[in-house]
Amino acid sequence: MSAHVALYAVGLLLLALGAVGLVIGAARLDRATGRSAFAIGIIAIGFGPCVAGLAFDLAAVLHKLPPPAKVIGLPRLAMGHVIGGNIASIGLVLSVAALVRPIAGTAKLFATAIPLAIVAALLFWFLARDNTINRVEAGVLLVAGLGALALLVRQARREPDAVKAEFAAWVPNRLPMWAAVGLVLSGLGGLIGGAMLIATHANATVRVVPLDSHRLGLVSAAVLALPTLVAAICAARRGRSDLVLGLVVGPILFNLLLVVGVVAVVRPLLVIEGAILHEVPVMALFTLLLVPPLANGFRVSRWEGAILLTAFAGFFVWQITKK
Repeated sequence: MSAHVALYAVGLLLLALGAVGLVIGAARLDRATGRSAFAIGIIAIGFGPCVAGLAFDLAAVLHKLPPPAKVIGLPRLAMGHVIGGNIASIGLVLSVAALVRPIAGTAKLFATAIPLAIVAALLFWFLARDNTINRVEAGVLLVAGLGALALLVRQARREPDAVKAEFAAWVPNRLPMWAAVGLVLSGLGGLIGGAMLIATHANATVRVVPLDSHRLGLVSAAVLALPTLVAAICAARRGRSDLVLGLVVGPILFNLLLVVGVVAVVRPLLVIEGAILHEVPVMALFTLLLVPPLANGFRVSRWEGAILLTAFAGFFVWQITKK
């Protein structure tokens, strides 16, 4: 294996672990200020999985390549990650969690969050139709993201105590403050170090592996989704279905609106022609697969999870093997 590929993989690992440490430590420190554990938990569950992706995408668009390498273009790496991350949320995280234990959510919040996620996917598809997300379109996504966040916060306040307790239980109240500070600092270090490795070695990795930068981003998204997958499995085993749904729906919504908006403001994102015809519609289709749970009382059975996982495996194999 090329040293560049190995260092790129290490960068992905640092991003994944760094994001986990940062989110857990920050949640504990925020709780020490007296903020509601429910408010902290629901924000961490919804936006926490996006932290590693945001660092990945910013590293891709901020890194300056020598002129010959601009043909490959790291911004395409970022766009591949955006699309792949949303597909992994449903095809990997939700499917495996449902296989561990059938999902039966109770939070009314998802009656609003799931339609918003579907609208976000369709809005993204519409804005990317010209093969780019420019700064004006990024502004549209950011405004939509902030509006969705405000609406969901308002809806969350109306949840029954049992649902609030489920999200609040995620906050590590017993974690010592010194450990929380250590997690935040080590998490930031992991994100910075991982982003530097990704940016430095992504271009060379593309030259070694049989993937272009767009498909490398798609595959990388599955790796960065692994911590979320572990969290969803743990939540499913404990019967915390609302946490599982939060780990799935929240990242889809905020990844498409807030993360893409922030990254595209820094530098417009490029979408290859083939992605508009293939991967972006597949992403929208996966998002539409949230309609059956929405219509069925936020339930996902094991056989539905098996179908989702099979679809994700087929997509993954397609991306790796296509020329």
